Amino acid sequence: MILKRLKFKAMTQNERLEKFAKLVSNEPSNFLAKLDHYKTNKKRLDQSAKVAVNVLEALKDKGWSQKDLAEKMNVSAQHVNKIVKGQENMTFETVDKLETALGIVLMEIIDYKSVNEIEIKAENIKAIQESWSEDLASTGNSYSKPLSNFKKKEGSNMKVVYNILNQTTFQPLEKAM
Repeated sequence: MILKRLKFKAMTQNERLEKFAKLVSNEPSNFLAKLDHYKTNKKRLDQSAKVAVNVLEALKDKGWSQKDLAEKMNVSAQHVNKIVKGQENMTFETVDKLETALGIVLMEIIDYKSVNEIEIKAENIKAIQESWSEDLASTGNSYSKPLSNFKKKEGSNMKVVYNILNQTTFQPLEKAM
Protein backbone atom coordinates (compact mmCIF):
# COMPACT_ATOMS: atom_id res chain seq x y z
CA MET A 1 0.00 0.00 0.00
CA ILE A 2 1.36 3.32 -0.99
CA LEU A 3 0.89 6.15 1.44
CA LYS A 4 0.95 9.63 0.12
CA ARG A 5 2.28 12.29 2.36
CA LEU A 6 0.04 15.20 2.86
CA LYS A 7 1.65 18.56 2.70
CA PHE A 8 0.23 21.09 5.04
CA LYS A 9 0.62 24.71 4.31
CA ALA A 10 2.10 26.50 7.23
CA MET A 11 -0.30 29.26 8.21
CA THR A 12 0.66 32.43 9.85
CA GLN A 13 -1.09 33.56 12.97
CA ASN A 14 -3.08 36.16 11.00
CA GLU A 15 -4.28 33.49 8.54
CA ARG A 16 -5.40 31.28 11.42
CA LEU A 17 -7.26 34.18 13.04
CA GLU A 18 -8.99 35.04 9.75
CA LYS A 19 -10.05 31.42 9.28
CA PHE A 20 -11.34 31.30 12.87
CA ALA A 21 -13.27 34.56 12.38
CA LYS A 22 -15.04 33.04 9.35
CA LEU A 23 -16.17 30.09 11.49
CA VAL A 24 -17.40 32.18 14.39
CA SER A 25 -20.71 33.98 14.10
CA ASN A 26 -21.30 37.53 15.25
CA GLU A 27 -24.80 36.50 16.33
CA PRO A 28 -25.17 35.51 19.99
CA SER A 29 -25.71 31.80 20.57
CA ASN A 30 -29.24 30.69 21.33
CA PHE A 31 -28.04 27.41 22.83
CA LEU A 32 -29.10 28.38 26.35
CA ALA A 33 -32.59 29.31 25.15
CA LYS A 34 -32.87 25.97 23.33
CA LEU A 35 -31.64 24.13 26.43
CA ASP A 36 -34.18 25.95 28.60
CA HIS A 37 -36.95 25.09 26.12
CA TYR A 38 -35.90 21.43 26.16
CA LYS A 39 -35.80 21.28 29.97
CA THR A 40 -39.20 22.94 30.24
CA ASN A 41 -40.80 20.66 27.62
CA LYS A 42 -38.73 17.49 28.12
CA LYS A 43 -41.64 15.17 28.91
CA ARG A 44 -43.72 16.36 25.95
CA LEU A 45 -40.75 16.25 23.59
CA ASP A 46 -39.86 12.72 24.72
CA GLN A 47 -43.46 11.62 24.19
CA SER A 48 -43.51 13.26 20.75
CA ALA A 49 -40.32 11.36 19.88
CA LYS A 50 -41.93 8.06 20.94
CA VAL A 51 -44.99 8.82 18.81
CA ALA A 52 -42.70 9.69 15.89
CA VAL A 53 -40.92 6.32 16.16
CA ASN A 54 -44.24 4.44 16.29
CA VAL A 55 -45.60 6.36 13.31
CA LEU A 56 -42.44 5.74 11.28
CA GLU A 57 -42.57 2.01 12.10
CA ALA A 58 -46.24 1.85 11.07
CA LEU A 59 -45.48 3.69 7.82
CA LYS A 60 -42.67 1.24 7.08
CA ASP A 61 -44.90 -1.78 7.85
CA LYS A 62 -47.62 -0.47 5.54
CA GLY A 63 -45.20 0.66 2.86
CA TRP A 64 -46.63 4.17 3.00
CA SER A 65 -44.91 7.49 2.50
CA GLN A 66 -45.51 10.54 4.65
CA LYS A 67 -47.54 11.94 1.77
CA ASP A 68 -49.79 8.84 1.81
CA LEU A 69 -50.39 9.32 5.53
CA ALA A 70 -51.13 13.02 5.05
CA GLU A 71 -53.79 12.14 2.47
CA LYS A 72 -55.37 9.52 4.77
CA MET A 73 -55.43 12.01 7.67
CA ASN A 74 -56.58 14.90 5.46
CA VAL A 75 -53.72 17.12 6.65
CA SER A 76 -50.72 18.69 4.95
CA ALA A 77 -47.53 16.76 4.27
CA GLN A 78 -45.68 19.40 6.33
CA HIS A 79 -47.85 18.56 9.34
CA VAL A 80 -47.00 14.86 9.03
CA ASN A 81 -43.33 15.78 8.63
CA LYS A 82 -43.42 17.67 11.93
CA ILE A 83 -45.05 14.64 13.59
CA VAL A 84 -42.41 12.18 12.37
CA LYS A 85 -39.65 14.57 13.45
CA GLY A 86 -41.13 14.64 16.97
CA GLN A 87 -41.66 18.39 16.76
CA GLU A 88 -45.44 18.49 16.95
CA ASN A 89 -47.42 19.18 20.12
CA MET A 90 -50.35 16.99 19.14
CA THR A 91 -53.97 17.38 20.09
CA PHE A 92 -56.28 14.46 20.86
CA GLU A 93 -57.77 15.06 17.41
CA THR A 94 -54.38 14.57 15.73
CA VAL A 95 -53.67 11.44 17.76
CA ASP A 96 -57.09 10.07 16.80
CA LYS A 97 -56.44 10.78 13.11
CA LEU A 98 -53.06 9.02 13.33
CA GLU A 99 -54.51 6.00 15.12
CA THR A 100 -57.40 5.72 12.67
CA ALA A 101 -55.27 6.13 9.55
CA LEU A 102 -52.53 3.73 10.68
CA GLY A 103 -54.69 1.27 12.62
CA ILE A 104 -52.46 1.51 15.70
CA VAL A 105 -52.83 2.65 19.31
CA LEU A 106 -50.58 5.54 20.28
CA MET A 107 -52.20 6.56 23.53
CA GLU A 108 -54.32 4.81 26.11
CA ILE A 109 -56.02 6.70 28.88
CA ILE A 110 -56.37 4.65 32.01
CA ASP A 111 -59.34 5.18 34.29
CA TYR A 112 -58.67 6.81 37.62
CA LYS A 113 -58.81 4.40 40.54
CA SER A 114 -58.46 5.36 44.19
CA VAL A 115 -55.67 3.74 46.19
CA ASN A 116 -58.23 1.91 48.37
CA GLU A 117 -59.88 0.42 45.30
CA ILE A 118 -56.54 -0.75 43.93
CA GLU A 119 -55.63 -2.35 47.28
CA ILE A 120 -58.96 -4.22 47.32
CA LYS A 121 -58.33 -5.50 43.78
CA ALA A 122 -54.84 -6.66 44.83
CA GLU A 123 -56.35 -8.57 47.78
CA ASN A 124 -58.84 -10.24 45.42
CA ILE A 125 -56.03 -11.27 43.08
CA LYS A 126 -54.05 -12.74 46.00
CA ALA A 127 -57.13 -14.72 47.11
CA ILE A 128 -57.56 -16.06 43.57
CA GLN A 129 -53.89 -17.01 43.41
CA GLU A 130 -54.11 -18.86 46.74
CA SER A 131 -57.27 -20.66 45.62
CA TRP A 132 -55.68 -21.72 42.36
CA SER A 133 -52.51 -22.80 44.14
CA GLU A 134 -54.59 -25.10 46.35
CA ASP A 135 -56.35 -26.51 43.27
CA LEU A 136 -53.02 -27.06 41.55
CA ALA A 137 -51.56 -28.81 44.59
CA SER A 138 -54.58 -31.12 44.88
CA THR A 139 -54.51 -32.04 41.17
CA GLY A 140 -50.77 -32.55 40.90
CA ASN A 141 -49.93 -29.20 39.24
CA SER A 142 -52.46 -29.76 36.48
CA TYR A 143 -55.12 -27.10 36.39
CA SER A 144 -58.36 -28.46 34.96
CA LYS A 145 -60.77 -25.49 35.14
CA PRO A 146 -60.91 -23.60 31.83
CA LEU A 147 -59.61 -20.05 31.87
CA SER A 148 -62.62 -19.02 29.81
CA ASN A 149 -64.75 -19.16 33.00
CA PHE A 150 -62.36 -16.70 34.62
CA LYS A 151 -62.53 -14.38 31.61
CA LYS A 152 -66.27 -13.89 32.14
CA LYS A 153 -65.65 -11.90 35.31
CA GLU A 154 -66.37 -8.19 34.94
CA GLY A 155 -63.96 -5.29 34.93
CA SER A 156 -60.76 -4.32 33.17
CA ASN A 157 -58.66 -5.57 36.11
CA MET A 158 -60.02 -9.07 35.54
CA LYS A 159 -59.04 -8.86 31.86
CA VAL A 160 -55.50 -8.02 32.90
CA VAL A 161 -55.43 -10.91 35.38
CA TYR A 162 -56.83 -13.24 32.72
CA ASN A 163 -54.13 -12.20 30.26
CA ILE A 164 -51.42 -12.72 32.88
CA LEU A 165 -52.84 -16.10 33.86
CA ASN A 166 -53.08 -17.14 30.24
CA GLN A 167 -49.34 -16.53 29.79
CA THR A 168 -48.18 -18.04 33.10
CA THR A 169 -47.15 -21.53 34.11
CA PHE A 170 -48.70 -22.14 37.51
CA GLN A 171 -47.06 -23.59 40.56
CA PRO A 172 -48.53 -23.95 44.02
CA LEU A 173 -48.01 -20.77 46.02
CA GLU A 174 -45.62 -22.29 48.55
CA LYS A 175 -43.40 -23.70 45.75
CA ALA A 176 -43.42 -20.44 43.78
CA MET A 177 -41.92 -18.50 46.68
